[in-house]
Amino acid sequence: MKKLLLLFTLCILTSCNNTAVKKITDSLSNSNPDYAKNLATAQKLFILHEEENLEEQLALVSKDMESNTSMYGSETASYDQYVAMLKGYHAAFDNIKYTANNWLPGTSPEGKLDGSVRTYGTWTGVNVATGKELNLKGYWYMNFDEEGKIIAQGDFFDFGGMIDAVYPKSLVIVQLEVQKEKKQQVLDILNSEGGLPTTRAYDGCISLEMVFNEDSNTFHIIGNWESFEKYQVYLNWRQTKDTVIGKMVPYLEGGEKGLKISQPNTGYQSY
Repeated sequence: MKKLLLLFTLCILTSCNNTAVKKITDSLSNSNPDYAKNLATAQKLFILHEEENLEEQLALVSKDMESNTSMYGSETASYDQYVAMLKGYHAAFDNIKYTANNWLPGTSPEGKLDGSVRTYGTWTGVNVATGKELNLKGYWYMNFDEEGKIIAQGDFFDFGGMIDAVYPKSLVIVQLEVQKEKKQQVLDILNSEGGLPTTRAYDGCISLEMVFNEDSNTFHIIGNWESFEKYQVYLNWRQTKDTVIGKMVPYLEGGEKGLKISQPNTGYQSY
């Protein structure tokens, strides 16, 4: 009886093991038939990026491409915006190289292998303007249409960290010396829809920060711009076609003299 029980138990264990092996085998054999082809396309796109071969890169991409970047608050970008992004990286870096930790098949929202490609790895290179070395770890995905072209692309990495680490900065420093007990009036104007939110959304503005010094009753606004030329376009608009500066002047120490703008500033360094 004990022998029969032992034999029965072994049969059950063997059956369970065979079932587990079959599931793994079925999973591997049911991979999407387009994955190998799409993987080759994705890897070629990255190699062409290293070569800064924009024309051949775009031959792999659908004109209906949608791109999602790691830039904070960014919206889904179109094909033209994707092209501009590639051009920007080609212009900004030399010796671009991608080292993949792995390439992986992607799945649909339902968890089915859909032929898409994902990769984890590191981009390296040298920023042309600063000479600083890039060491950017991240995750990238590529989805494909029926023709095998990339229809959707996205990335996940520390975009702000990359900008701070290797890109040059065009910093503009604005000081607003406020009359006593007029801080709140100026702050309300700065925080209004037409104030600093409009500045931040203006073409060329990368970032904007503000602090208030209680001892000097002064607002300090620090903006990082793509170029001082773009800041000048913005400033001309503020001075000739907008009313925000005019609204603040009555609350500034000495009127217009209470507004001081320092730009262009050169020799930026970080430590």
